Amino acid sequence: MGRALRLIMLSGFLVLGATASWATGMNPFGPSGMPLTAKDFAAMAAVADPLMEDETIPIGTTKSWSNPVSGNRGTITLEGRFTYDYQGSKLPCRKLRYHTVIKNYSDPYNLRLNRCRTANGDWMLL
Repeated sequence: MGRALRLIMLSGFLVLGATASWATGMNPFGPSGMPLTAKDFAAMAAVADPLMEDETIPIGTTKSWSNPVSGNRGTITLEGRFTYDYQGSKLPCRKLRYHTVIKNYSDPYNLRLNRCRTANGDWMLL
C-alpha cells in the first residue's frame, strides 16, 4: 500500500511540481517533490537526450546516470519509438523507462513516460 501511495504522490508531483524550464522536456520528474538536485536532473538529461535524439540507438538501450555528491543514481531505457498525430502533424515520440534510486530511500522510483518532439524542437510529455 505504501508503494502505491508513493506512486500516486509521484504522479501528483509530476503534474504540480514541474517548472517552465523542465516542462520543455529536460526533466520528467520536475524540480520539486523528489529529493533530487539540479545536478541529478542534469545527469538525467544528459543520458535521456541521446536516447530521444539519436535514431540509430537500438530499442532496449539503457543508459546510467549517477551523482556521487547526492548519492542518487538511476537508469533510463529507450523502450520504443512511435509517432503521434497532433492537429494534423505527426510528432516523433519516444517511450522511456526511468528507474531512479534515491539515497536513503528503501524503494526505487520506476516511471514510464512518452515524450514527443514538438515543432519547435522541444520534447514534451505526452
